[in-house]
Amino acid sequence: MSLAWYIQRIKTFSPEEILFRVGQRFRTHVLDKRLLKNDTASVALPSCAMVADENQHLEYPIFEKSVDIFKSIDWHLDLSSGRRFPKSFAHKINIRSDEFGSAKHVWEVNRQLFLVHIAKLYSESLDRRFLELMMYHLTSWKNENPYLLGVNWYSNIEVNIRLINWAYCWKLLDAETLLKTDQEFAKFAREVWLPLVFEHAEYSYKHPSLYSSANNHLISEYAGLFIATCCWDVPQREKRRAYAKAGLEREILLQNSPDGVNREEAAEYIQFIDDFFLLAAVAGDAAGCPFSNAYKERMHQMGRYLNAMLDVNYNYPMYGDGDDGFLLRPDAGGHFNNFRSLLTAFATYFNDSTLKRSDALWDDKNQLIFGNQGKATFDALEPCGGNPDKNVFFTESGHYIFRKAGAGKETFLHFDAAPLGFLSIAAHGHADALSFILHVDGLPVMVDSGTFTYHTHKEWRKYFMGTIAHNTVRVNGVNQSTQAGPTMWLNHFKCNVHQVEKESVSASHSGYDKLGVNHSRQVTFNREQDEFVIKDFLKGSVGFSVEIPFHFHPDAEIHEVSKGTFEVSVPGARKVQVCTDPALDYRVATGEENPMLGWYSDHFGEKVPCKVIYASKECKGTSSFETKIKIL
Repeated sequence: MSLAWYIQRIKTFSPEEILFRVGQRFRTHVLDKRLLKNDTASVALPSCAMVADENQHLEYPIFEKSVDIFKSIDWHLDLSSGRRFPKSFAHKINIRSDEFGSAKHVWEVNRQLFLVHIAKLYSESLDRRFLELMMYHLTSWKNENPYLLGVNWYSNIEVNIRLINWAYCWKLLDAETLLKTDQEFAKFAREVWLPLVFEHAEYSYKHPSLYSSANNHLISEYAGLFIATCCWDVPQREKRRAYAKAGLEREILLQNSPDGVNREEAAEYIQFIDDFFLLAAVAGDAAGCPFSNAYKERMHQMGRYLNAMLDVNYNYPMYGDGDDGFLLRPDAGGHFNNFRSLLTAFATYFNDSTLKRSDALWDDKNQLIFGNQGKATFDALEPCGGNPDKNVFFTESGHYIFRKAGAGKETFLHFDAAPLGFLSIAAHGHADALSFILHVDGLPVMVDSGTFTYHTHKEWRKYFMGTIAHNTVRVNGVNQSTQAGPTMWLNHFKCNVHQVEKESVSASHSGYDKLGVNHSRQVTFNREQDEFVIKDFLKGSVGFSVEIPFHFHPDAEIHEVSKGTFEVSVPGARKVQVCTDPALDYRVATGEENPMLGWYSDHFGEKVPCKVIYASKECKGTSSFETKIKIL
């Protein structure tokens, strides 16, 4: 990472954080280095009939690639580039370049979510080959990842996700019984698995992500350590459990607003973060160490926001970062809708029929979490949730959901007047102030562009984070806030909501104060006509340029039916008519690269061209523009 990046990063530190960082630097580069072992002798790999059988294969998706989990795994290989990360001191490895490839792809394999699937196959069949495969993979991992060597010891969130998945594997295998009845497994547990668990728990405790890094990473660290103490007799168990529980109690209130919205401003992360809090609560209840009423009340409100933010087909508005990160997956991989699964989990945990929709499903993940007793609770709930024919405004957080439903149809618009993100770096927020997303009949029509990448393909990262990739207004070709790195923002914009009425919201943001320009936007829903009117007001004392892009899902077809009026069709949804302001110059762009415009990333590591109605204008002084969007 460049010197300029470090300088910018230090600017985000408080004096207290500087002291903390100095201490952590001593921990990672002095104390941790002393723990490196010169003798890293390997444990003999157990025999495994599954790996030896050339006819047995199971491809487990890793973003746009896959790994055969019935065969030996290269734990340091980036599947996306074919490059390998070095087996060197973890804290010295540079993950923020393309030198070794994408650490994100390596970590996704090493989270070992697939082990839960293998454990599930064993629990259902008692076929010893699956137990052998579990022991083979964990022994292989221990051999290839000695403590603090390699990129898989770089990030504490990865350490804790492994801990949580191992805890559920332990449960599925009925490991406590196997310890008493299976000598081979007992030897493996003593020599391989439990030492790994204890190393992970110790690492988790000693490498907290505090201050400006205290986002979902810190939640994962507390949750992983807490669940580990509920599952195993880790060293200093009671002390570690109390520490982790106190952290979770604090962070659920700090990182989620009273109206249940996660403050990182990254919608896809909500399912990830909610799982940490939920699984910790379930583990605490089972261990006789329940969380407080305040914790559970905030988590319940998070479930209510989850229900409100999902359209009739459980699609979510893709504001902010998304990286297809999951915490627990007993299935065989693929694009799993964890939002839908989580809604079932919240309905079950809180015995709340308002969170159960009429088409809610019980899945393998909820069976693993709650068992037969949970299923009985869920089945007894009368569905009262779903998609009400009314707007739901989360005014404290700045998220406004306009909704009209009935006769098997739904109009859903999310208007974002929220902050940029959480803490001083707003790591996973995008420069998307006053943007909107439109779904029709449960299908995305006007979309957020998505994420695509984090630390590789730097120009693409800048594009997908930037204002031009969102359905809002860009002024003078600059972002609403200053990008200082792939997960760091400076000069955060602030949103100010001026008026909230039954069918209308008006807000502005400070992102262009530096240019002497103010942008405010009013969104009005004419419910009877099924029409949105979006009015943009720009005030400036000097001349400035305006760009207003409208991004459409890649499945959308766009036809200009008259000057400035477009008809948009997405298979399975009603058509949409978009009328641009006659004062604007406009064109339809698709998949342009110089400069970048018209791209969409539905999943991490994937991007495809999409159509954009790109409107622009050179303005002098005060200007206003009106866009009408009508559902036909």
